[in-house]
Amino acid sequence: MSTKAKVVPAKKSIATKPAPIKPPKEQPPELSIKVIKSAETTSLTGTGVLGYEIGTDEAGETHYRITANNAGGFFSGEWVSWPAIYGVCNGHTQITSILFRALFKGKSVNTAGFLMAVLQQEGLVQRVPGKTRLYALTEAGRKKAA
Repeated sequence: MSTKAKVVPAKKSIATKPAPIKPPKEQPPELSIKVIKSAETTSLTGTGVLGYEIGTDEAGETHYRITANNAGGFFSGEWVSWPAIYGVCNGHTQITSILFRALFKGKSVNTAGFLMAVLQQEGLVQRVPGKTRLYALTEAGRKKAA
């Protein structure tokens, strides 16, 4: 019995062109925001204390940002405007912090929950009775958007 090795033709390699180098995206100009309030609140889980600031821009829009977390979790310190926050909440009767993830550019997922804690402290959202992670805009939150 002769055993011949089966010859498998080599696959042709496909020449690929290197990906074009993309220039960095233009960064938006730094917002000029005047801090009008610095405060602290507890996280939604109650395990940490968060520092935050509220500010206004030249157009009078209100902005929020997280400045500290004593529990050690990462967060983004970027400003987020109330119109942007309201924009992701609008049309939802109940909201979770997951909606806020779209407001932060690939930063820590903690920031969305921290923002919810700030909005709760400021009276703009409240926990839905009987629900652990569901919130709703308060009357003050709806009026602020008007």
